[in-house]
Order: sequence, then C-alpha cells, then structure tokens
Amino acid sequence: MKHIPNIMTTLRLLLIPLFVYFALHNNLIAAAIVFIVAGATDVMDGYIARKFNAISDFGKLYDPLVDKLFQITAVICLYIIGILDAWIIYFIVFKEGCMLIVGSILYLKKVVVHSHWYGKVATSVFYAAIFVMLITEDINETLTLALLCVVVASAVLSAIGYIADLIVKK
Repeated sequence: MKHIPNIMTTLRLLLIPLFVYFALHNNLIAAAIVFIVAGATDVMDGYIARKFNAISDFGKLYDPLVDKLFQITAVICLYIIGILDAWIIYFIVFKEGCMLIVGSILYLKKVVVHSHWYGKVATSVFYAAIFVMLITEDINETLTLALLCVVVASAVLSAIGYIADLIVKK
C-alpha cells in the first residue's frame, strides 16, 4: 500500500502523452476522458497516501510536479488546437512556476505546505473548465473567457489563502 500513491502519480505522468495525442489529433472526447482519469488519480493518490499513512518525501515532490506538468500540457494543447489564447499559458506557467519555487524553498527549510480546501477547489475548477472546453463542440469565446476568469479567480484566491496561512504560521 505504501507505494500505491506514487504508482498512481506515475500513471498520471504516463497519461500525458496519451492526452497530447488525442488532443492534437482532434479526438477531444478521448482527451477529456484521459484528463478526467488523470484528475481522478490525483484525488485518489492523495486520499490513499493520507488514509494509509503512505506519504513519502518523494511523493511530496513528485505528485505536485506531475500535476503541474499535466496542467501546463493541457493548456498548451488547447492553445495549439485554437481553444485557448496564449495569455492563459503564461498565467498557468507563472502560477505553477511560483508554486514550485516557493514550495521547494519551503521544503528545504523543512516547512511543509499541506493542501487545503481552497487549493483543492482551485484544482477542481481548473479540471472542470478544461473538461468543459474539451467536450463542448465549437465552444464560443464568451464561454471560454468566462471559464478562464473563474479559473484565474480561484487560483488567485487559493494563492492568497496559502500566503495567509504561511504568514499566520510565522
């Protein structure tokens, strides 16, 4: 049971090329299914790790790295196929890059930032928005922009929550 969360994370990593293949070959329903399976493994590996005390130092770094890689890959693919504008790639890469840098610095200082409900909400909003964009044939710009505004707002609010937690801990 100890290694199952990291195995699930590896499965998620291996799903990235499959997602890319389906998305770039215009099989968006298959890409959406792969994306949701990846999201489900993200939820399940975290649950299993906490429930069965299978949290590892490796998993603390590996899981978020794979999550960020999948999310960045998804927005790049949606940009390439014309669903998203480039600005959302910049936002996601900046956000995820900041999270990786700050998380790594804190980890080196022996400060572990645990996930909170607002981080989980932001991730769920991201997955839901991408899923809707993948399954909605001929999605219009207004709906896409509305979904992206919700993604950006939830990400910013989540970041504020994490920053507030770090300030309170000091």
